[in-house]
Amino acid sequence: MRRTYEALYHHGYDFAVMARSCLWLEAHGLDGIGLIIRSLPDLETPAREIKLSEPTYNHFLLEGYGRCLIPFVNASADLAIAGAQTNGFGRIDFLNIFGRLNIFAALKKSARFNLYAAAIWYDATEGRTHILWLKSSKDLPDYYILNEVHHGPWGESGLSFLCSTTADVITKAVSAILPEGHAPYKTGRQFSQAYSAALDSGIAVSHQTYAQLNKIADRLLVPSTDASRRGAGE
Repeated sequence: MRRTYEALYHHGYDFAVMARSCLWLEAHGLDGIGLIIRSLPDLETPAREIKLSEPTYNHFLLEGYGRCLIPFVNASADLAIAGAQTNGFGRIDFLNIFGRLNIFAALKKSARFNLYAAAIWYDATEGRTHILWLKSSKDLPDYYILNEVHHGPWGESGLSFLCSTTADVITKAVSAILPEGHAPYKTGRQFSQAYSAALDSGIAVSHQTYAQLNKIADRLLVPSTDASRRGAGE
């Protein structure tokens, strides 16, 4: 996975972190590897600039210009997490991006810092709203899918990630969209069970998918390691 990402991006990103994030999704039953395959048309295009701004205090806005969220999700989510750690609340809105489910790992990271968090987005193409809700710092988030579009501030292809030191702030934001009593598509407990099963039995990858990833990874004549970089250019 690391070599696949390195072959796609060549430089400027932490390939190991990207690979771990993808496999982490896969281990929780969220098709992280499939996300790469579906994202290949974008991932293989020349990198486009993204734009980060801070419209208000502790509220960040990242304009992705149609890019996949994979390369910059970790560092971007850290801005909201840091805001919550420092001032009790933090938020970042991602506009014009796809691969939004990659935000899943940021909610797990929020839990490690004893924060409450949520990620909200809607997909205008499929006409559904998605919510990841971390209700407790002891659990993985519950995942809700609503068969309707909610026109929030995140836009047609955007995503809002918010975290707080108190539960009521996050509960209020989610309750404004999620109908009372709506059952989760997947619960944090189910995610945890899937992860435990992956640790015991491994992750199944089809021959076709493995061949597609290897075809990309094999573009690298020499993987980028400390050893390969020593003496380069001499």
